[in-house]
Amino acid sequence: MDEDRETEIRELVERLDRLIPREGAHLTIPSEPGGRGTVGSRLGYLRLGVELLLAALRPLPASEEAPARIEPALHELLTQGSDAPFALCEVDESIGSRPPVRSGLGALGQLAAAVLAVAALILLFIGGSVVLRWILG
Repeated sequence: MDEDRETEIRELVERLDRLIPREGAHLTIPSEPGGRGTVGSRLGYLRLGVELLLAALRPLPASEEAPARIEPALHELLTQGSDAPFALCEVDESIGSRPPVRSGLGALGQLAAAVLAVAALILLFIGGSVVLRWILG
């Protein structure tokens, strides 16, 4: 992105930051993976957007401990018991040219793979015992 465009975006985000108050802006994001969806006030959702924009305009450089990343300031926005969903927001400018990520097996696929693995071990054990009986008489 060129410098003029970034300056214009920065000015717009700073204006949004002034227009959308922090008071009354609340979000509850479940800390459990299977928890209910996010609940928040309209101001909470607006502040979430602004905080993400502000963080994206001031990315943190890569270091030995962490990749280049953004860190949105959400601590004042989240209600007690919420979990920040943005523990690591890695910045990767080449993400658009990478092949799509394949999804894993999922819960049902993992269960089926485990059952097949156990069945294969049982068959191997039975086959081994038959071979041993045949050899030892």
